[in-house]
Amino acid sequence: MSLFHKREDHPELRLFFKNVLGFAPRHMSLYHVAFTHRSLSSVQQGHKVNNERLEYLGDAILGAVVAEYLYKKYPLRGEGFLTEMRSKIVSRKSLGELAKKLGMTELIEHQPGTDGSFKSMGGDAFEA
Repeated sequence: MSLFHKREDHPELRLFFKNVLGFAPRHMSLYHVAFTHRSLSSVQQGHKVNNERLEYLGDAILGAVVAEYLYKKYPLRGEGFLTEMRSKIVSRKSLGELAKKLGMTELIEHQPGTDGSFKSMGGDAFEA
């Protein structure tokens, strides 16, 4: 049994992905979890359900994708340059700004009053 089946449909989230990606993902329950901040965790089958585990996975995937892109784009640049560029691109600050520009931050489910206390909320959701 999956931990991702409990969430109900979220029309705003579906519309967001349709506008950004051009299609609505099939398994929206996974995206609901990706947009659920730890301050609003639920417990299902003895496990906290929020975006932290997906954030961990997304961080690794995003880092690898950006690394490959930079590696191909700058074939003559050294490891130090590539590492610095990747760090800037995948930083919480950069991802948070991108999440805000895309309108993602408005869709993150979180405990009321926690918007200011978790500055990385948008970047975390972007990774998830």
